[in-house]
Amino acid sequence: MSEHPTSGQAAETTRAIYTGDQPNPILHFLQRPRIMLLLLAAWSILSVLAQVFTKSGLFLDAHDIELDGALGGFALGFEGIPLAAVYIYAFRDPHQHRPVFILALIHMAAMAASQVYHLGTGDFSFESVAIPLFGSAGLGALVFLHLFSPREHEAVAAKAG
Repeated sequence: MSEHPTSGQAAETTRAIYTGDQPNPILHFLQRPRIMLLLLAAWSILSVLAQVFTKSGLFLDAHDIELDGALGGFALGFEGIPLAAVYIYAFRDPHQHRPVFILALIHMAAMAASQVYHLGTGDFSFESVAIPLFGSAGLGALVFLHLFSPREHEAVAAKAG
């Protein structure tokens, strides 16, 4: 008697089991240059939205806070707009604009460092910096892996040449 009794249907079914030998399909998808550029652009636009909607509990709840000082306006400088524009521009041909990923790595490291700094000084609570900190660190790790892992298209070109 067989282990898989048939009842008028195909005796065998195809199952995909992830064993760890193959690359993680989700990580492999997220490491595609255009997907990373879209994620980076969306993250930069989200940072701009957080600066625009200052009376929102979701973004920045600045109900009684007043930005003061001669250079206090720099805190809401919309620096995410040019960064998002660069990421969207590089989306056309990510392989030609590879240095944009170095910029992205610096951007994500600076964003994560700023969250750690504000958490350390007590400016914001952990709940306020958790999503920006982990989001920036995650995107930075994704970009880091992309920059410093062997690239498939270079391996294929080396075999052909």
